[in-house]
Amino acid sequence: MKLARTLVIMALLSIWFSPRLVHSQTITPIACGDGRYDAILDDFNTSDGDLFTAHATIPDPIVTTTTGCDGTAVSIAYDLTNVAPPGSANEGQSWVVWRRALPAEVDLSAMSHIRLALHGDNLNSHETVEIKLADSDGTLAVISLFSLTDLPAWRPVYIDLRELSDIDDLDKSHITHIEIDIVRCDDNCEVADNPNDTLPANQHIGTLFVDELAAVNLAPGAPHRITQTTVASVTPNDTVRAAAAAALLNQVSPTGPGANLIPAWFPETNPNYNTFAQAEALLVFVYEYDNTGDTAYRDAAIALAKELIDLQIGSGKEQAGAWFTAYTIDGSTLRPPNRANSVVPCDGDETQVIDIDSCQWVGNVGWVLIALGKLQSSGMYTEPVALQTAINNGADWLAGQSEYRNMQATYPHLISLGIEGNISAYFGLRAANYKQAARKLGRAILTYGWDDTLQRMRPGVTPADYATALDVSGSWGATFLRSMCRPRKALASQGYTASIMPTSSFDDTIVGYGDIAGPWTVAVEFSAQGAAAGLYGADDLMTNLYELQITAGEYAGAFPGGANHWYGGQLRPWTTTMPGVSPTAWVYFALNGSPIGGYCTYLPIVLKGSA
Repeated sequence: MKLARTLVIMALLSIWFSPRLVHSQTITPIACGDGRYDAILDDFNTSDGDLFTAHATIPDPIVTTTTGCDGTAVSIAYDLTNVAPPGSANEGQSWVVWRRALPAEVDLSAMSHIRLALHGDNLNSHETVEIKLADSDGTLAVISLFSLTDLPAWRPVYIDLRELSDIDDLDKSHITHIEIDIVRCDDNCEVADNPNDTLPANQHIGTLFVDELAAVNLAPGAPHRITQTTVASVTPNDTVRAAAAAALLNQVSPTGPGANLIPAWFPETNPNYNTFAQAEALLVFVYEYDNTGDTAYRDAAIALAKELIDLQIGSGKEQAGAWFTAYTIDGSTLRPPNRANSVVPCDGDETQVIDIDSCQWVGNVGWVLIALGKLQSSGMYTEPVALQTAINNGADWLAGQSEYRNMQATYPHLISLGIEGNISAYFGLRAANYKQAARKLGRAILTYGWDDTLQRMRPGVTPADYATALDVSGSWGATFLRSMCRPRKALASQGYTASIMPTSSFDDTIVGYGDIAGPWTVAVEFSAQGAAAGLYGADDLMTNLYELQITAGEYAGAFPGGANHWYGGQLRPWTTTMPGVSPTAWVYFALNGSPIGGYCTYLPIVLKGSA
């Protein structure tokens, strides 16, 4: 009887948890005019509306109709050169507002998102765009999209209604107006494609084009929600994989303070030895030695790991056992980053959470443990006792962070308010064989990170954390759900991601996934992470990404961050055209197997009703 019961359970598990594979899915980029919405609220056939500015010295915006991405659009020409003078009601501010009554009152109560297509005309104007909905009582709900007026191509922006401030006070069944505000940005408005570059001054003048204000329901089963039923696979490509590994090996610093480490981005004048990048490179070297037997990869892995172990924060420090988030060269030594909002270098004695997150990001520590754990299982490291000690010390630090940060009163057992850091820590604890701590953290991630309404992982735990971040909802988060024996939740979250995150390069030649909603442009790292996790269209996605692999020169075999540089939006993603470790490593992992792969290790506690 016991044997029969065991066989039945094993049969059920093979159905519930085995990764069914498919190759044939094709990604279609989200595009203005594609009809992926339930209702048009305003197609902007007229430019009627009211105009407001922060002060009389700021010119009214000029609003006209023009040719849009789908029929007629409006153009909002703005000049924010002036600011409200001292003593005025809006002293120091500069903004313009176009307020418009919708053609008819709208009921959004059955909708999950609004969708609005935007496009800017001045690459040197990086102003914030605020989108506001108003109900019949005059209540406003608003979202700010940072550094968006430089958007060089039409992009439909998906916004979960729960992202809007004061959304609970808005009568969503009686929406009557929309406001488009353009707000001057003066500080940290843009990130350069290459940090070595000097950004041109923000010009505070330009035109924003607006089209297709629409509403869509992306709840499970809705017409525009993709239902992913299988874990997608990627066709092996040994040529691309081997070239990517060789590219990383060739970029390891041969001498100096950063010897045996690898810069996160290759053209930077002062290399940034980010510890996440070190972990990724270490994983690639271990895997590629296993694939080829080439001792150059083994030697690089051992040397890099030794540097990481030596860099671990030692005993006697408040944050002993962690690693600094990154290191740069300062004379003849490596220098850790600065504490938050400070020029004071991190030293391992940080006590404020904001400083710890700047100095010892939990996600980076988690990934170092993932890499060291893989190195340990390979058996190639020549000092196993030192390796085990480093793993234990790092895992002890992670396991104690929730209590250290006083998270128990608000989000028990979580470490970070951002879900990505918790997921990385979870897999780090698993790699260190800290099963109880990993399980405790995993349950907390499920409790606070799962969005039951839309059946997806969300990027953070605070009330407004409802934007879409692909690493949480479509890749690492999906792999996490599978490891916690929630395969149907994993597929649901990936289906949601596949519904709104497909995009293209600004010239439409490369198709893939964005990193954080919009989507804006193809991000190689996030797209490849999705492919490694079996996200919808993985094989088609990778075929597109191969076009970006550098074929000759100093960086041959490497991948850039993306075909385009982009920075802006809700969570301010940064996509660079520089080649770097992360995009190159994740293309490698998509072809070789995810370093956090594997399924359902906590079965005894979740057999029934838990998918």
